[in-house]
Amino acid sequence: MNLKGALASLLPLALAAALGLFIHARLRISGDLRLFMPTPHSAAERLLLDEVSSGPAARLLLVALCDAPAQQLAQSSQQLAAELRHDPAFKLVADGENRLDIVPDRLLPYRYLLSPTLDSQRLDADFLRGELATREQDLASPAGTLLAPLVPRDPSLELLKVLQSWQPAQQAQTQYDVWFNAKGDAALLLVETAAAGFDPQGQRAAIDALRAHFLHARATPATTLEVTGPGAFAVLMQGRSEHDADLAGLLDTAGMVILMLLAYRRPRFVVLGALPLAAAGLAGLAAVTLVSGTVHGITIAFGFTLIGVALDYPIYLFSNQRPKESPQAVLRAIWPTLATAVLAIGIAYLAFLASGVAGLAQLACFNVTGLAAAALCTRWLLPRLMAPGARDYGELPLVA
Repeated sequence: MNLKGALASLLPLALAAALGLFIHARLRISGDLRLFMPTPHSAAERLLLDEVSSGPAARLLLVALCDAPAQQLAQSSQQLAAELRHDPAFKLVADGENRLDIVPDRLLPYRYLLSPTLDSQRLDADFLRGELATREQDLASPAGTLLAPLVPRDPSLELLKVLQSWQPAQQAQTQYDVWFNAKGDAALLLVETAAAGFDPQGQRAAIDALRAHFLHARATPATTLEVTGPGAFAVLMQGRSEHDADLAGLLDTAGMVILMLLAYRRPRFVVLGALPLAAAGLAGLAAVTLVSGTVHGITIAFGFTLIGVALDYPIYLFSNQRPKESPQAVLRAIWPTLATAVLAIGIAYLAFLASGVAGLAQLACFNVTGLAAAALCTRWLLPRLMAPGARDYGELPLVA
């Protein structure tokens, strides 16, 4: 091979290395499912999307401690709640214990708006004087130690009135000052995570932290932990999807390698056939990284599945070889058909750009760029790496 040919062969390798370094430095994988929801166009739609994905209801986890006597379950629940309240991964922990700090501090400035007091009472000097006199009596009572931290911030105890108005008509039964289920064999906690409900990675980290605190807080090794809620479901479904995708990818790869070995009887054809796929993956990831910066895991999973069609390009080249015919001549003959196929599927994926969904737009960018790169790799690189045809592979039986 002359110097010009060697440089032409090394150029794709250098380009692949550069794309790999760029992807390694810039790629950020996200698990936020909001990327696959329609883009909001009004304040009401934005509020709805925020509440569905990251509102308190989406971040709540219901925790149950089981398989131990009630007193030990209550002790474990109290210890677990105490540890979780000091972990920044959790914003709110409720186990049935009456606590004045259960209302977040960010709601304190709005206590008079949430409380029914001002519906029938003027906020004047006489009202405040009467409330302060009442607080003086309260602080002298046995409940004074509980009220002392709250009085300087809320002398009229509006937060207590808010809590009383929020009390439901029916509550979970309480044993040893913590919530239990109806049968009394499971202690219950409500936990609000800091991570959004549509963030599987954040929810996984929060649940892992929850389980670590549980192992430290349980009163007996026999106690078990059960977790449910939107975040737990997101983690479960992500794990199952990843397992199924890995298994399907492994089986598909093994099947395709076996078929290509049976069809072409040369391992080098398997390696050559993988080059357009590798080019498609690198180019697609680089394009989405350049455009979006953050790429959703679903985009990557489905993108690599959909660009599997790029394997047809080298197979089309291999199957059209004739004895003593150069690969360049074969490629020139089939290129109009191959280019038309790439253009048609690219136009189909471009329709995703008009969907108004960021995740689908990423998928379109990934696949259009990847398939174009696979076609160019087949057109310009593979013929340089192949020898003239030795046989007509289209006429060979699969089994000799």
